[in-house]
Amino acid sequence: MALTPEQVPFDVNQNGKLEGAEQTNYITSLLAGVSSTSSNTAKSGTSTTTQRTRLTTNTARALMESAAEAAGFTGKFTSSDIANFIQEFDKEQARQIEKVVTSTSQKTVAGGITQDAADKTTESTVKTEYPSFFNPAEFASDWVWNKINFNQEGTLAAKNIAVLSEVRGLVKKFQLMGVSDQEVKDAAKQIAMGKKTLDNYSVELQQKAAIEYPQLADRFKTNPKLTTYDIASPVIKMLAKVWEVEEDSVGFENPLVMSYLKPGGADGKGVAPSYYDLLLKAKNDPKYQLTQQANNEARDGATSLSRSLGFGI
Repeated sequence: MALTPEQVPFDVNQNGKLEGAEQTNYITSLLAGVSSTSSNTAKSGTSTTTQRTRLTTNTARALMESAAEAAGFTGKFTSSDIANFIQEFDKEQARQIEKVVTSTSQKTVAGGITQDAADKTTESTVKTEYPSFFNPAEFASDWVWNKINFNQEGTLAAKNIAVLSEVRGLVKKFQLMGVSDQEVKDAAKQIAMGKKTLDNYSVELQQKAAIEYPQLADRFKTNPKLTTYDIASPVIKMLAKVWEVEEDSVGFENPLVMSYLKPGGADGKGVAPSYYDLLLKAKNDPKYQLTQQANNEARDGATSLSRSLGFGI
């Protein structure tokens, strides 16, 4: 509907058109109107999502019993144990809650002064994740292992006793004075828990052996699985054969073995005897006189002597 002259805020010419300053003022008025009706549509917000595990008495017991079976724990869990487990579980989990923080911002800009002009909306989302490294099964395993005491061997499950036996055997092969029985038990527990392997522990023992047997240090470096027994084994086998005894009866403490492992004394700075030198010393040892070989040699020697003296033997 056309405006009457009274409704037009500006002067118009005879053709009804705005001219010059009137036209500029009219357009400015329209734009001002658009500006006055376009409100601030910018929006922003932040949401946080967290995730945690809650235990009931039954789920806690099931988790504990599963860990106990895997660890070889032979004891029984009391109600107090379960309550304590849940309390410590919640406390440890609270230290590293899984969290996702999402920040969103949105802004709408009017498209223009015409009715069919489209508004322009800009939206951005930033998601920050804080992962949790809390592992319920791993926590339960560590909690149960704290109850397993390798100092009380009578309470250990068969598989843990087997691990302890393996570790003791390994330590024995290195013949170290600087490793206590408590250290052996601690290492056995770490290995049984899966936090260390027997090979890892062998390397640790090698480092100690290189100090106690300095002349063997270079040989240890060339083979991470080499033990002191492996190095002494040829000598031990030779002595057992010469003396006609079991190898197990020839220990590291034997003077001939020690002279090979620690030549010159405790500091091991002397020159190691040769295999032949050790063989001669073995045959001069009183143990050799008790062997069948020594008796045969003595008899053969006596026979030869008698013949040389003219006895008809």
